[in-house]
Amino acid sequence: MNILVASIQLPWPLDSGGKVALYSSLACLRNDHHFTLVYPVWDESGISDAVALQERLPEIKVRRVYCGRPDGLVTPKDDLLMRTVRWGARQYRRLRYEQTRGVAAEQKEEQIPIYPFVPLPEAFVDAVADELSRGTDLVQAEFAEMLSLGPWLPEEIPKVFIHHQLHFIYARRFAAARNRGGFFQYLESVMRVQEGAYLRKFDGVIVFSEEDKRALAEWLPDEKVHVSPFPIAGAAATFDGQCENHFSFVGAGEHFPNRDALEWLISKVWPEILKQRPGSKLKIIGRWDEGSKTRFSELGIEFMGYVPDLGKAVKGSVLIVPLRIGSGIRVKLLDAMSQGVPAVSTSIGCEGIPVTDGLDILIRDDPAEFAAAAVELLNNPELRARLANAGKDLVAKFYSSERVRQRRNEIYRIVCEQAAGLVSP
Repeated sequence: MNILVASIQLPWPLDSGGKVALYSSLACLRNDHHFTLVYPVWDESGISDAVALQERLPEIKVRRVYCGRPDGLVTPKDDLLMRTVRWGARQYRRLRYEQTRGVAAEQKEEQIPIYPFVPLPEAFVDAVADELSRGTDLVQAEFAEMLSLGPWLPEEIPKVFIHHQLHFIYARRFAAARNRGGFFQYLESVMRVQEGAYLRKFDGVIVFSEEDKRALAEWLPDEKVHVSPFPIAGAAATFDGQCENHFSFVGAGEHFPNRDALEWLISKVWPEILKQRPGSKLKIIGRWDEGSKTRFSELGIEFMGYVPDLGKAVKGSVLIVPLRIGSGIRVKLLDAMSQGVPAVSTSIGCEGIPVTDGLDILIRDDPAEFAAAAVELLNNPELRARLANAGKDLVAKFYSSERVRQRRNEIYRIVCEQAAGLVSP
């Protein structure tokens, strides 16, 4: 089939869970269909990232749509002096921002949950229309920002929405974790109505877990919601329990749930870990600004920045996933489990993944119990090995490329047949 994918993100570099999910899905399906990926470009990095993605997935047509500054993008044809001047200006603005606002700016950010239901840029919508005119068998919209395409897309073309995160649940958990009410309850109610209304405009909705499917039951019939996670590549070797004596936290600071999780970890959990295991080390993987690094600077904590190979970076550690906000499933946890990395997580951190406490992961929501479980994993090589190997088996069973490939193709067939009236929805 000719499948048009509309996404708010380009799945490269692989520095977020959403990008990994989209990239791995396209990679395992690229020989089954002809994919055209349309996404908005906001700055110069969108050009080089698109080139890098095209080199890795040459079977995918990548169409970038400029939606940024009115003065135009810097392209490879611009002279070196102009590119250097603009690069310098960007670095200067970033430096001045960090110097003048620093920690105070970070503390003020994201005072309300993400609100994704805004109109898409005109240039982007026009590009999607142009691709539709060239012939499309199926439209696949990715991420909540693309939900508004549903009412506009032609009725005769089958359309499926890939739901990475249920935003009304995100809003509810945001309010609970930050102890907010009033306006935040209002915002959750508004998002519930909008999210449900948009989802009904699609012929099929793909979620990554049974939990998310149950959450959508009030809006959509069972036959319209399909559970299909993304593939995770794992390591083949059996884990022997060896550990380099440190913990890992994975997540970039630009995503508010990661900031909330790190704040909870450092303020409520990390002091208990240090009491029970003096000299413990925590490596924080992902991009964080200087203000955040200053704010979260504590004994034994090291910021590693973005790493190109997450599996290699977390290997030999104990992964801690202290998330309190979000929905969907966590790529970082699945990646770590696939590499034989034992983990302790909150209930929300491992939601949607068919794990069992004590069998393939430790699940704790109380700060003191979370700290005790983390220390137990570090101290007990037998427990580490047992959880690590069970986790590897779980990922291999439920998240293999072939399993995802078969399931996604089955969903495409069902959605197209239902849209054509060949089978009852």
